[in-house]
Amino acid sequence: MQHAKRCSTHLVLLVLILAYALPARAGIDLMVLSASRKIQTTIYNPADLTLVTDSRILPLDKGMNQIRFSWANTRIDPTSLVLAVTDASGPVTIEQMRFPPDTKNLAIWHVHAQTPCRAGIEISYFTAGISWESYYTAILSPDKSHIRLTGHVRLQNRSGEDYDNATTRLVIGKIHLLDRIAKLAEQPHPHGRPEIGGFADQGQDAYARGKVLLETAPAMAMQKSMPAEAPKNIEKTKLSEYFLYTIEGTQSIAHGWSRQLVSFDAPAVPVTHIFVFDDRRFGTQTVQMLSFTNDTASDLGKFPLPGGRFQVFHAIDQNGGMIFAGQDTADYIPVEKQARLTLGPDPRVKVAPKILTYAKTNLQFNDQGNLSGFDDVRTMAMDISNASDLPADVEITRHMPDPDFTITDITGPGRFEKIDQNRFTFFVTLAPGTTTSISYTITTRKGDRKWQQSPVPSS
Repeated sequence: MQHAKRCSTHLVLLVLILAYALPARAGIDLMVLSASRKIQTTIYNPADLTLVTDSRILPLDKGMNQIRFSWANTRIDPTSLVLAVTDASGPVTIEQMRFPPDTKNLAIWHVHAQTPCRAGIEISYFTAGISWESYYTAILSPDKSHIRLTGHVRLQNRSGEDYDNATTRLVIGKIHLLDRIAKLAEQPHPHGRPEIGGFADQGQDAYARGKVLLETAPAMAMQKSMPAEAPKNIEKTKLSEYFLYTIEGTQSIAHGWSRQLVSFDAPAVPVTHIFVFDDRRFGTQTVQMLSFTNDTASDLGKFPLPGGRFQVFHAIDQNGGMIFAGQDTADYIPVEKQARLTLGPDPRVKVAPKILTYAKTNLQFNDQGNLSGFDDVRTMAMDISNASDLPADVEITRHMPDPDFTITDITGPGRFEKIDQNRFTFFVTLAPGTTTSISYTITTRKGDRKWQQSPVPSS
């Protein structure tokens, strides 16, 4: 790693020149380690959690060697520090790890080599302060039949450490840990006490599980945001509920800086326009929504799309002219699922509901002669108009305060669907410049009538 002037993580090797049985303080030679061979960051956003893996080649002397790791002024969780020997030219054993009592930012591993050798080591840990966010740009074609959808990722580093030439991976999924890394990084001492630390702490089990989940998630390559580069292939795999986006190549992100990358570019994603009338959500206005499906037929692959902000533009000519059509924020979009982007009210498509008739029938009275139940019967109508220059798929959702209702005598075009015990929807398609009307009878049982008549299936 390259480091700024501020205190950051440092890794040094203390080589014991004398025999293993001699006191550790005798004949210690301080050697600065070689540059990192490989750094990998795996970033999981919701929990402010990043797994860092730092791989290096160390020259080890015969006998006991001490590897010192310090992390002053960073947000590293010291309880998650793990050292592993990945390969060595001779027998190498990690004897112990300890946190000296006179400092809270230093860990020392005792590594024994039977012969002088070179060994590959891997130090891994969790840190807070590194984050990423997704956002999208959608350019609607002039005929509004498809969009060019481009995904972007913005990386930000507030961890206190520079990560140079690092392989960067972004996790989508839900990781369960016992503690938040940011809190553990602020402890006065690792594990809450300045003494020798092992790995039997109950928190270590959770970190080990989290590390396995992060490391075993499948990978998808992402394109770098460099116009001159040819598009990169995207490997599509899946494992359980976890997905991993691996940014192709390496990235350097200094503390306090951010970087923007392109995650994908789908040139022709089919879309449909839906005009939604729902007075509970949008009042009396009809809202235009843009709908697309996250599937291979839409040229989006087999990976979920992380939640983020969508900005939609409409291409008005072939010369690059565009107008802003609207923006929305979408949640995580699973594979084979539909996404809807709300673009705002559209006065060209209107829905006007009204009551045509109202009556109370099947009156019920109690022993005192008071009204105890009845059927509330209303004939409803909706006038629908499309003044736009394109066909309009209109979705009309109505809400009922009482679940004991039935719908009968539906007349008019389209399709009816009861969503749940309190909502139903009409779907209708209107040609440009046309109007239509839908009518129906809605019967709601009140009072004692709820128990005297079973619900009649809606038609």
